[in-house]
Amino acid sequence: MNAKRTVPGRHSSHQADQLALHELPLSPKRWRYVLTLLLREHNWRHSSKHKGVSHKTMAERQRFCHWLFDFLRRPPRQFKLDPRSFSGRHAEAVMAHWQSEAKAGRMSPATIQTYFSFLKTFTAWIGKPRLLRPIGCYFEDARLYQRSLASGIDKSWRAQGVDVEAVIRAVEAYDVHAAVSLKLMQAFHLRFKESVMLRPHEDVLTAAQAGRVGEQIAFYLDTHRGTKGGRERMIAIDTAQRQAAIDYARRVTVGVHESVSDPRLTLQQAMRHLRYVMERHGIARAALGVTPHGLRHQGAADGYEAITGQRPPVAGGGLVDPELDRRARQQLAEHLGHGRTQITDAYFGKTPRSVSSTAGDFDHATDCSRKLP
Repeated sequence: MNAKRTVPGRHSSHQADQLALHELPLSPKRWRYVLTLLLREHNWRHSSKHKGVSHKTMAERQRFCHWLFDFLRRPPRQFKLDPRSFSGRHAEAVMAHWQSEAKAGRMSPATIQTYFSFLKTFTAWIGKPRLLRPIGCYFEDARLYQRSLASGIDKSWRAQGVDVEAVIRAVEAYDVHAAVSLKLMQAFHLRFKESVMLRPHEDVLTAAQAGRVGEQIAFYLDTHRGTKGGRERMIAIDTAQRQAAIDYARRVTVGVHESVSDPRLTLQQAMRHLRYVMERHGIARAALGVTPHGLRHQGAADGYEAITGQRPPVAGGGLVDPELDRRARQQLAEHLGHGRTQITDAYFGKTPRSVSSTAGDFDHATDCSRKLP
């Protein structure tokens, strides 16, 4: 299964859309048509990298853009505008609404951050990349929009007293494809989608193929299907558990070019089916108190302890030398496929001896009083 798509005539279609937008005068009455052209021209692009985005991201952006202009046109605002005329006062109205919703508990910091990102992307589409001020300029209380990655809760299966092997055996008796995904998540700490899309015959490389000549490890798992942002990473097949997971996946997989999921299903169907099997066997917070993602947390915690000699803070570990803690977090962030070390707070909790502002916070030193365009 391949989630990517090829669009015939994409460049010629975009050129036609650009020409249509260039020739079309500003017209609030035709805002839906203008928005359709903008989405058709830009929505497939990544906001900062020279590549495309997933169908999921495209759909979410599209829903957001339609909500945005429906919201601005509704009372009491009643802004009548062409999408290309979006300006600072419109941004103020949107952000004031989000602040109100957040205060009422109807909007989470994670949702606000996602929508703000979509809004920044849209303003770049209309040629106004500097229109928005830093997000902190729009909120009275930073807690309304700042995500706290360190939940203080150990989300591993171990912490909930769940026997991983027993659960996987029960799943295996019902659906071997689902069991493969769980074994891969457990052994390699993969994400849900990564485990579904993995091709155990094609995605196992020799050290030479993986660019690791001279190392002692003979084989690596090339994880690049279903990863966040298309970020590729090589995971060493360096334990008996990992080799057993690959061997089992190869026995279950139908065909050397297939993924571990049921070949009769599309990617979307396979994802839905796997979620159904998980819920059927109690792998949900409302049942056993765990999710498949908890296997990543457990693997990450094991990795942290192997490097530092201490369990992570969220699991009650002792103090660790700050430099050793930093190295462990950096190494494990890369292993898990994250671009920011700060994300490890969600897996390990914050380092007790490190009390400082996070690198992921927005820049509050930026002048919030600059005139809006």
